[in-house]
Amino acid sequence: MQRPLLRFENIPSNFFPLRAYPFLFELTKFQEVDFIIVKSRKSKLGDFKTAKNKLICPQISINGNLNSYAFLITFLHEWAHYLVWKEGHLYSKPHGKLWKNQFKRLIILMIENEIFPQEISASLLNHIQNPKASSTTDINLYKALSSFDTEMQGKYIDELIDGDFFKIRNNLIFKREKKLRKRILCMNMTNKKKYLFNPIYKVYPINNEEYFKN
Repeated sequence: MQRPLLRFENIPSNFFPLRAYPFLFELTKFQEVDFIIVKSRKSKLGDFKTAKNKLICPQISINGNLNSYAFLITFLHEWAHYLVWKEGHLYSKPHGKLWKNQFKRLIILMIENEIFPQEISASLLNHIQNPKASSTTDINLYKALSSFDTEMQGKYIDELIDGDFFKIRNNLIFKREKKLRKRILCMNMTNKKKYLFNPIYKVYPINNEEYFKN
């Protein structure tokens, strides 16, 4: 269920790493922005919507199922969009140079103040050399963040080897066939159709011998 519109100071404290709050409060004070915390979305972790007129505040939405470090990075990602918009760069590329500079500055601020664990900071320093539209496209960063999830079930599909069988959440069974440049080709064992999976998709391995027994 979608939560109501919030201002930064009203976002519940458990969503962010506690040490980040003083820095985030300084970043956001006097800024007119609404926040929405939403259910998990497969297509995105957060987004920024500009104000249509001066009477409406711009909005940032963030998925509420993220761990505190992933939530913070998503917040900074969207806040960088807000800063570019606020400066009047209405026609700049969404993830172009202006956004990258703002996002990099915000991430460095957090790293310098030791907000992130060392393994996340190391991945972030590499990530901000050329940040993408989503942190989920950076495999090393995604894995570093996922290690702090409360639910650590399953394995990443790129941890399997070709020929391994696995289930996904709807209990469909696949066989990993081969790794392509950016995706992993797998066969659905029910309809024999082939599908491409993101390497960081989490699956549930099946013992190969056990599969053939059934």
